Amino acid sequence: MRPRLFQTTSVRLAALGVGLATASAAVMFAVIYVGALGAMRTTLDTDIDNEISEIMVQGPQTPPGVVAAGLRAAIAEPPTGTFYRLDDQHGRLIAGDVTLPPLPPGWHSLSLPDARPFTGHVRALRARVERITGGGTLLVAADATTLDEMDELIRRSFLIGFGIMLAIGIAAGIGFGRRALARIEAVSATGATIMAGDFTRRIPLSGSGDEFDHLASVINAMLDRIEQLLGNIKAVGDEIAHDLRSPLARLRESLELLLHNPDPALIAGALSDAIAQVDATLSLSAAILRLAQIESGARRASFAPVDLSLLLNNLAETYETVAEDAAMQFIGAIAPGLAIKGDAALLTQMTANLIENAINHGCAGGIITLSAQPDHGRIVMIIADDGPGIPPSRHVEALRRFGRLDPSRAAEGHGLGLPLAAAIAALHDGTFSLGAARNDAARPGLAVTIRLPPCPPC
Repeated sequence: MRPRLFQTTSVRLAALGVGLATASAAVMFAVIYVGALGAMRTTLDTDIDNEISEIMVQGPQTPPGVVAAGLRAAIAEPPTGTFYRLDDQHGRLIAGDVTLPPLPPGWHSLSLPDARPFTGHVRALRARVERITGGGTLLVAADATTLDEMDELIRRSFLIGFGIMLAIGIAAGIGFGRRALARIEAVSATGATIMAGDFTRRIPLSGSGDEFDHLASVINAMLDRIEQLLGNIKAVGDEIAHDLRSPLARLRESLELLLHNPDPALIAGALSDAIAQVDATLSLSAAILRLAQIESGARRASFAPVDLSLLLNNLAETYETVAEDAAMQFIGAIAPGLAIKGDAALLTQMTANLIENAINHGCAGGIITLSAQPDHGRIVMIIADDGPGIPPSRHVEALRRFGRLDPSRAAEGHGLGLPLAAAIAALHDGTFSLGAARNDAARPGLAVTIRLPPCPPC
């Protein structure tokens, strides 16, 4: 089985990078090799062609005597790195300054392991053999040592560069692979600890801000949310048991009364009370199920463009009369043209619950306001009353499911109104916050602020 290090994505990406770099280097080498050496070879070939043209002044028809004279004249010139040889039809030397084995007509590149016949550092020749009149041959060769050295230099440079690049690539791949593997092992260790029951553990961050840190931050946020939900589940279980105890106890009392005292005069009242306790239990169950459905996000599938201005104006008209019956004044200040993408039924329930809560906790002769205005790319809804409000220290408790500010639980309800409204706002990618409605220590009132993202022109 292969080591885990070589199965990491970092090592594989490094290997791919080395492969691509090697291919690029090979292409670059080919271009340099062919271009540079080709240009130098072309220059040598041109010089040799010019020398042959000066010796064979009449081309292939030049008489051997003229060729021999021209060759001797060329040899008599100062050393230029060019070498000559003229042979007759039998391969015997007529004139020349180089000793080489017989060569067929055409171009030749010669490496000379033994350079003693030549002066200086000549170790390679570029030669052309031309047939002359009478069957003899003329050889003109130029010093190609520089060309040969350049060829060797380019080859050696490529091999050295390729070796260095390969070594760096392998080292980088192993280094990155070890680092990535260490980060993954940290995630795995944290996951194992969490699965063992320690929900407080989080993935450590390196502080580099790389993609691993970004992923770890997202996972840690998810773990925070999971821990919060688990805490909510535990708290909800306790609260449900507490809230169900009273109606179930009263239901049992009613049924026990009917069992021990079947007086027809008491049956109707006992049954009516039993039905009321069952209805209260069903109402609590329905509220819990609705809150769970909202928090799961299942209702997003039914989202559609909603004319929020029309929805809020209709609610304002409805609750204006309700507020008057409670000796209160209801004021609506709703900007036209507000639209969001969401669930109209849930938005209506959220706003209605908050307005009813304001009416229930407001004071006679007080004012309840519902406003909705665009603000910095968001739609800001505020439902405010002038009741006793909620102290800032208890805002978190008020937004917790089954959070009852009345410890005696004498007031009606199950403490799900504000959490349900907050869940609906969160489902619509909005924010939900509580605050004081006015600067009055005696009756600060409550202002519920909801910020929702607007819908593009629908």
